[in-house]
Amino acid sequence: MLWGLTSNAVAFFALTSPRPQQNHARVETTSTTLFSSASTLVEIPIEKSKYDGLVEWLKSNDAEINDKIELRKSEGCGFGAFVTSDVEEDELLFTVPRKACLSLADATGDANCGEAFGNLIEKAGPGANTVCMAGYMAKEYLVMLEELKNDKEPSGRWASYFQTLPWERGTNNQEHILFWSDDMIESLLKGSLCYGEATALREEVALAIRVMGSITGKSIRVARGEASDEGGFSWPWETKAAKAEGPPEGLPEAIKAAFVCLLTRAFQDGDGDEEKLVPMLDMLQHSETPNVRHAMRKADGTVEVRARCNIEADTELLNQYRSEEEESMPYS
Repeated sequence: MLWGLTSNAVAFFALTSPRPQQNHARVETTSTTLFSSASTLVEIPIEKSKYDGLVEWLKSNDAEINDKIELRKSEGCGFGAFVTSDVEEDELLFTVPRKACLSLADATGDANCGEAFGNLIEKAGPGANTVCMAGYMAKEYLVMLEELKNDKEPSGRWASYFQTLPWERGTNNQEHILFWSDDMIESLLKGSLCYGEATALREEVALAIRVMGSITGKSIRVARGEASDEGGFSWPWETKAAKAEGPPEGLPEAIKAAFVCLLTRAFQDGDGDEEKLVPMLDMLQHSETPNVRHAMRKADGTVEVRARCNIEADTELLNQYRSEEEESMPYS
């Protein structure tokens, strides 16, 4: 949860995504009515090769993936997971090891920004967890983009996963109010039950952008060759680069997209308040009649996904993130 953001706010913002968060379900009537009035959403498809790369990356991190699993265009939005042959109840579909799940520990353990992230959490409390994860993700994404632009192999550990995430509006039909302009918020939401919380979320993310600019800015500028990673002594005749002001180019958009990923894809990490991203599991579409179940092994933190029932060949795997009938679901 963000600084002071209510659970109702987070739940509503999950409605605007084709990938519901573990704790929230998408309410079709709300999103359909709302987005029919929005400006046209232009789909930006992700190449299948990126998902093939995701599978290979997961396997290289000791994930077990059933040979019957295939990632392809979903019957809903974006890509999904399908079985190519009949699957029996309780059959293992895939596992995602702890080291392949992106968690707060990855942010606080970052060589460049981890200490600053930890200090922020210590001062602001657990509400800063999501902020730091978003900042870490945005930094890693922008460094990856710089490497790809220069025809370099991405050095970051999350590159294969990040290339399947929605970093801009319309990617695999991804929609979210954090991608909207101020004019869209005013014309579509003003006067509605969710207007206040929508604007509150955007204000909190704007604050996060300012804070993360000071923490992650240097790493991004160093990767772009706009700053030096060296400090200390310099000769009087050496020209010093002017101190950059404001966040690096692209950081505000990257942080907004990172928040979209966390608000719509994150799963609870154990029994506490922390959250994590679980690659491939977060691709599964939501259903009130799911055909898979998942659990985390307490011994090693691996997420295990099994068939909830017998599944016929060529069927898409569906997960239930939260019942749409729960009274606590807002605006349903």
